[in-house]
Amino acid sequence: MKKLLSLVALTAMVVSTASAAPYYLPQPAPGELTPYDWQPVYSLEGTYNFSDKDGIPDMAGARLNFSLYSDAVSTVRHQVTISAGYEYGKETYEEVRITGIRLPLTLGYDANIALTDHVMLDLGARGGYAWGWGKEENELFDWKESMGGFTFGLGAGIKVKCSDSIYVKVGYEFNRTFFQDCGISHINFGQHGIVVGVGVRF
Repeated sequence: MKKLLSLVALTAMVVSTASAAPYYLPQPAPGELTPYDWQPVYSLEGTYNFSDKDGIPDMAGARLNFSLYSDAVSTVRHQVTISAGYEYGKETYEEVRITGIRLPLTLGYDANIALTDHVMLDLGARGGYAWGWGKEENELFDWKESMGGFTFGLGAGIKVKCSDSIYVKVGYEFNRTFFQDCGISHINFGQHGIVVGVGVRF
């Protein structure tokens, strides 16, 4: 009986202590970002694209990205990105000099899959509109034309976090563009691209 009374008294003491000093989860300071907030990321990428169509030169360029990134503690971290790019290429085919410019504006989504604490596999897709200019010239003629049309890209790469706010990326991307000239002629071509970039999160 004494043991039972002692156990009841001990239980009552523990309960009263817990109720007198409740535990609160730590809260972030007002206005402070948490890992579950979408955080802005600015990145600059250099690209080199190999064309899969004769008459379209290989193109090198740069792409500026603005992203909203979720850094929640999870295996998959989501990212939505708007991008603007510039690509330029020049090549000679059988004494015909061809110059090409491509200006894509796209909206994309990336799934960042954590491989380690500092390395992520980046799988992404993007789509939008591209403006372009083409020029052909030789000793007999000089031809120029402007075009525009739908473009999309699929890519995969590796991101390495250098710090909490800076990362570098190396990847591969396949792009396809459907240029249309004044509703009459169509140019459909693909590009296999190498992407290298750096991003900063604020």
